Amino acid sequence: MLLITSADHYIGHCVTSHLARYEHLRPQLRVLCQNKTTCLNFANKGIDVREIDYMHPNEVSKAFEGVDHMILAVGNEADRVAYCEHLCKVASRSGVQSIICISHVGAVSSDHEMLAHYSFIEDEVITSTCQWTILRPDWIHQNFHLWSRYVEKHRHLPLPIPEKAEICPLDITDLCRAVENLIITSDHKKTIRPNLMDDHVGQVYTLTGPQAINGKHLVHLLGKTTGYEKFQYRHVRPMDTGYYLDDLPKDIWFDARVKHEKSQIYSDPLDGYEYRTRLLRAPTPTQIKTYLEYFDWVHNQAGSLCVPHISTITALPPRSIRKFFQENANSFKPRV
Repeated sequence: MLLITSADHYIGHCVTSHLARYEHLRPQLRVLCQNKTTCLNFANKGIDVREIDYMHPNEVSKAFEGVDHMILAVGNEADRVAYCEHLCKVASRSGVQSIICISHVGAVSSDHEMLAHYSFIEDEVITSTCQWTILRPDWIHQNFHLWSRYVEKHRHLPLPIPEKAEICPLDITDLCRAVENLIITSDHKKTIRPNLMDDHVGQVYTLTGPQAINGKHLVHLLGKTTGYEKFQYRHVRPMDTGYYLDDLPKDIWFDARVKHEKSQIYSDPLDGYEYRTRLLRAPTPTQIKTYLEYFDWVHNQAGSLCVPHISTITALPPRSIRKFFQENANSFKPRV
């Protein structure tokens, strides 16, 4: 049995959706969540969905019955460190063989509270009795969905980093493929591995896209993919980005998009990559703070460097940010 945590948050939801593409694996998947509403379609498709209190000893212990591997998809809950620490302790007691921890590239920062969460969680994974592999994804392409309505309306992209500051964004599909290659066999049968491959045990991988890009490059790509050549990049204050993301739930267009996507999720056959087109929900306060600290880390500490670890794990080149904007051009295209 393969256990996936925080399936009601973005990373956990996408990983579950990706692995559920193999219909014969669905009965071997168990997902944990605090809000079952977002995971109802998983249950309808034969996946074991457990709505639990992550700090409740009995509920968590029952969730680990028969579990061989855990994908610790760190969510955006306010108490995520305590939740993950408890999950790791119970996993060790329950005889779980391996943990794949989906952390964050900013875990190396010691100057940011939210990014430090990932470091604390990684320490708990490393000191567990389980075999482990840690994945540190960089900025996810799909995070830009949160700005699509703003770009469409105002015709500029505002981010709290200078125009020349570079990031190495990663497509959510590549993160999910990395997880798949670590835990699912590569033959045509596609079964859950009995153990992590020796080459990956005890390894920490930084997952980035194929190239570093800056603000100027981002708006250039927006122009090329949408046909509107007058996009501008604007370096804004972190507090402005915070206010914008905080207020997103009040935006009627954003709310309409989330509601439409929820209806799509309920009827998703889980046979493709539809998960990479969605927002899932408005960002939580923890998520917003993590975004702001990531941008501050990139700006002040020269973070976000491209490395080839995606290809090391998947034997495939990572998807480009250009491909993301091409697939979602209509969401960013200004209205005439």
